[in-house]
Amino acid sequence: RAVFGKAYRDDSDDALADLPDPDNHVDKLSYVVSAVSHKLLPDGSAILVANAETANTEGTAESAHASPGLLNVFFLAPKGTPEDGQWQVVKRLENIAALGSSGQLGEVHWVMLGANKPGLAIRYGYTGQGYTITQLALFEIGDGKVTSLDGAIDLYSDNMGACGPETDECWMVKGNWRFAPARNGAAYDDLLIDFKGASEKIKPGVKVKPDEDPPRIATPLNGHARYGFDGKGYKLLEGKNPVPGV
Repeated sequence: RAVFGKAYRDDSDDALADLPDPDNHVDKLSYVVSAVSHKLLPDGSAILVANAETANTEGTAESAHASPGLLNVFFLAPKGTPEDGQWQVVKRLENIAALGSSGQLGEVHWVMLGANKPGLAIRYGYTGQGYTITQLALFEIGDGKVTSLDGAIDLYSDNMGACGPETDECWMVKGNWRFAPARNGAAYDDLLIDFKGASEKIKPGVKVKPDEDPPRIATPLNGHARYGFDGKGYKLLEGKNPVPGV
C-alpha cells in the first residue's frame, strides 16, 4: 500500500501497476506485483522484495510455465511517528532481474555476504519434460542499491520424470549451501556447497524384455565446491560442481 497507493488491491493483496519493460527499460507494461519478503533494519528503515508478473487485460497475472518472475526491491523509511505505522518509499528498483518460472522468483533468503554486507540469496528453478534444475542467485543489497554477484550457481538437478527403461542415464544430485569466512581474509565470505547424489547408467551389453527396468551402474555425484568473490562476482575456487545441466 505504501509503495503503490491506489494501485494496491486489498482483496488480492497485490498491486496492478505499470512498470518498466525489463528488456528495454523504456516502455512500461502492466504487471501484477506481490510482496515476497521484507526486512526491518536497525535504523528503522525497511527493504521490501516483490515479485512482478505480466498482467492481462482483466488485471490478473498471465504467466506461462517458462515465464520468470521479475525482481523488484523497494527501500522504505518510516513516515510520521512510529505509532502511525506509515511508510514512504525512498528508492524504487523495478524489474531489475528475471528469475524462476511460472511467473515466480523462487525462495528469497536474507543473508550476510560479509561484515556489514547484507544480501539476498534467491533459490529458483524450472521443471519441464521430466527435467528439473535449481540454481542460486546472489545480490548485494544496501544504500539504495542492489548489485548482482552471480545469477546461476547450480544447486540441484534430476531427470527422474523422464527416466524410463530406455533412458541411458538417470540422475539426481542436491547441494546444501552456506557461507563461511573467506580464506584469504577478503571482505566477502566464501560460498560453500556440499553435493550429494548419483547417476545411473544402463549396464552395457544387457538385453531386457520390453518395459522391464534394465540393470544400471551407479556412480556417486558427491562433492564439494567453494566459491569466492573476485571483485565482480562469485567464481569457483575449489572443488567441482557436479550438477548436470538440463
